Parts: sequence; structure tokens; C-alpha cells
Amino acid sequence: MMVTGCATGGEDNWNSTAVGDDKSVGSIDLRSVLLVATDEGEPARLLGTFENDGDQPVNVTISDTDEETTLTIPAQGSLPLDTVDTRLGTAGDAPGARTTLTATTDLGEVELLVPVVDGTLDPYKPYLPD
Repeated sequence: MMVTGCATGGEDNWNSTAVGDDKSVGSIDLRSVLLVATDEGEPARLLGTFENDGDQPVNVTISDTDEETTLTIPAQGSLPLDTVDTRLGTAGDAPGARTTLTATTDLGEVELLVPVVDGTLDPYKPYLPD
């Protein structure tokens, strides 16, 4: 006997619609990192959550091939990027693709392969850069 099932997520389960990349560097965990942009070459908003398990604040620099931005993650804390408007001047790829970002701290660096999404999915519309 074979049993199959299917579940569909509603608006409460929107995180499953486009899960970003997860990586760690030193005491920093980078969770569900992705970019929101209207098109390739257009401004992009960085989303995800950065968590710091260490006893000191840590600066994390996120960069692509032509620019970077630095964020400070508090000691024993987190920084949810849906509450901090963090942008890159351009998205490296068009929505629907994945693009490479680098996260760098004093303890090293890690490459992230992040999805680029647009406003097609309602939960991302508020994060589209102007």
C-alpha cells in the first residue's frame, strides 16, 4: 500500500517559497540570505538573518563583484535584515537565478549562493528597492 500526501502553504508559510542560503563564518550564522530586485543590474535589497553566538560584536561585510556593505551583529544577538534596509547597488543576476555573495569577518570568509527574487511572490513586494 502506498500513501502520498501534499500540503500547500498559505501566507503564514511564505518562508518556504524562496529559502535563501545558510552558511557560517566564525561565530556568525547567516540564515536564509537572499536578494530582492526588480531585474538584473537594478538595486537589490539583502534579506536574511545574521546571528552572533560570540561574546563580542562582529562586523560582517557582504560583497559581490563590484561593491560591499558592512553590518555589525551584536554579541549574543541577531540582526534580522527585514528590519534593516540593506542594499547593494545592483543585483548580480536576474530574479529567478542565484548569484554569489561573499561574507567576510575578521575570522574568515564564506561564499553564499543566494536566490534573487522579485515581487512576483507577495511577501517580497514590500522589500523591492525603489
